[in-house]
Amino acid sequence: MLLNGNIPLRFKPAEFHHFNWLYSAAPCFPVNASKVNIISDPRQFYDTLCERFRSANRRISIASLYLGTGSMEKKLLEVTRMNLEKQKDLQFKVLLDYQRGTRGEVNSVSLLKEFVDDIPGQCSVNLYQTPRLHGSWSKALPSRYNEIVGLQHMKLYIADDSVLLSGANCSNDYFQQRQDRYVEIEDAELANFYSELIDEVSNFSKQVVKEGIHERQFVTKEILVKEMRNKVSVFLERWKEQQQSKLINLQETKDDNKDTWVFPLVQMGEFGIRQDEQVTSRVLASVPEGSFMQLATGYFNLTDEYARTLLKDCKANISLLMAHPNANGFLGASGPAGGIPHAYSLIARKFWQKVVDSNQTRRVEMLEYERPGWTFHAKGLWYYPPGSRVPWATIVGSANLGERSVKRDLEAQAAIFTVSPELQKKLHQETQQLHEYASECSKELQKRETPLWVRATVGLFRTYF
Repeated sequence: MLLNGNIPLRFKPAEFHHFNWLYSAAPCFPVNASKVNIISDPRQFYDTLCERFRSANRRISIASLYLGTGSMEKKLLEVTRMNLEKQKDLQFKVLLDYQRGTRGEVNSVSLLKEFVDDIPGQCSVNLYQTPRLHGSWSKALPSRYNEIVGLQHMKLYIADDSVLLSGANCSNDYFQQRQDRYVEIEDAELANFYSELIDEVSNFSKQVVKEGIHERQFVTKEILVKEMRNKVSVFLERWKEQQQSKLINLQETKDDNKDTWVFPLVQMGEFGIRQDEQVTSRVLASVPEGSFMQLATGYFNLTDEYARTLLKDCKANISLLMAHPNANGFLGASGPAGGIPHAYSLIARKFWQKVVDSNQTRRVEMLEYERPGWTFHAKGLWYYPPGSRVPWATIVGSANLGERSVKRDLEAQAAIFTVSPELQKKLHQETQQLHEYASECSKELQKRETPLWVRATVGLFRTYF
């Protein structure tokens, strides 16, 4: 690939030449592996958030589905509030989903309202609502069920120049016994990128003010979709060009201090922005024969494109890890939601049948995570080059490799490539820990019973979960 006419941008190690196309797909942030922190435990995730928010000097920016209302969340807010009162230049920005953040009498907004009331100059709280629910639809669907239409699903936690990417919400469950992934990167430019991404979405969201919730007015839903698509597209292109110029300068000065490359990926299917989907599909299709890929998702619902790519285009051996029904967050839910674990098992069984029909049972394996008292919410992938016993790349963030992640929700991910033996070892330890509670499940899937009503409806509602 040539940039600016004649200067090539390429990964330094030959092992990554299959992925040179990434430079034209997303902005690239070169960092040193010592600035990447792999967190493995939900409690450590919580402690890290507390420490970062306690010591931040300039900014704290959060994007999450919602903020929980338990004692741990209140303590996190208390730590943040004390820091804000001490440092008058510190800015606190929060982006949540409107439907989820306003559910119930005590909710995310009621906890954050005092920040807006007491220190409006330092605090902003914004609530994204999918355009599908604008107007009368917002009230036509009952609470909880309106959330299936589309959500703000990005999970980003920024403190000064540190950005923590995860799939975990800012909630008590995710701080204790719900296993997710958490990767913290210290880099000013990367933190600026994700902070600006939060700002871009916030500009098209409802705003919490002293008087209540202020709704920004757009003439029509179509105009809102067009304007947000244009704004985010311009934002992504600007950062890509900016980073390409910096990468060229690095090559010319032969700065060898960078051993890790981070490519932020954004998915907003509602607005025609499909960066994460396109990159993930192409990564799966680009890996060479003899390589190994591990994939994980809390909710197994591969899109047809992902399934086709895995079975027809991908040359690597594949291991798919998903939640056992007992480790599914919807287990025991009332109403139709209680059938969701059965639906995921049914979808997984149908995918495995495709594996069998295509005679690929030696190349593809399916595993389930089951740990007493725990739920499983980890997602992403790890890439092992041919002959390597450690991964050289990973994709981490909020997307579940599924239908609604691609088509309905706002998602933020990052593809991380590294030649650092230390970071490769840490990534391997991360996936080894996740697989400590995993077991092969293909035979169990075939025997598992599915309620008749789930079998009858799963096809109709597949894109909603």
